[in-house]
Amino acid sequence: MKLVEFLLDTKLYVGNIFEIIAAIAGIWYLRKSRNVASEIKYFVYYLVLIIFLEIYAYLPIWAYLEDYEKLSFYKNSPFRRNVWWGNILKIITTLCVSWIFIKALRNPQIKRKLIYLIVIYPILSIISFFTIGEFFNAYDPYVNIIGTLLMLTSVGIFYIETLRSDRILTFYGDIRFYISLGMVIWNLCMVPLSIYSSFFSLQNPLYMELDTLVHRYANIFLYSVFTIGFYMDYRMNGKKEGKTANYNKF
Repeated sequence: MKLVEFLLDTKLYVGNIFEIIAAIAGIWYLRKSRNVASEIKYFVYYLVLIIFLEIYAYLPIWAYLEDYEKLSFYKNSPFRRNVWWGNILKIITTLCVSWIFIKALRNPQIKRKLIYLIVIYPILSIISFFTIGEFFNAYDPYVNIIGTLLMLTSVGIFYIETLRSDRILTFYGDIRFYISLGMVIWNLCMVPLSIYSSFFSLQNPLYMELDTLVHRYANIFLYSVFTIGFYMDYRMNGKKEGKTANYNKF
């Protein structure tokens, strides 16, 4: 089967394995932990969504490899490339990750301003998709850059507050630390590639190879950090909850 040969050749499945591991770790974390913040629950659901999107992503690839003899409706369709859902996913990712850190802020004024920004961001993104950008053909650089800046701003303000509070003593046991570490480094690696995503074509095999390679190792790093984060958060906060429960029995 050509799709299997393609996967073995490009090793795309390696990144998918780590995505699945991270989602399983998140579900395990939700089952084992009590009083999990709602934004962290949504983050786990987001990881599950990623798996379904990645499975879907193989359908147009399969259609292309089979010369559209199978799944022929993809031929000459704007959905024959996976760029469109990648553009949508950027908005979802920005909102999900930014909200995790905005929700944890203690300064109500800054918190309110950032909430305004994450409300405006998807509106501006949709306008950009259908005016400036090419929604079906390339990742919108404006949406990617603004989304990354919004995410970095939310993370940066969260860390400033953390440094000024007692949260700094246990930051390594908070899943938010691992989410921020993974997302910041991943975005710094991937945003430059997304700006030149229009070059991802059969006419540019070297760029395709570079993009695939960077994506693979960036995803391995990202989802490995998430997996470690779920374990570290449970290990620290789970022990605290256990001690509190035992104390309350007496």
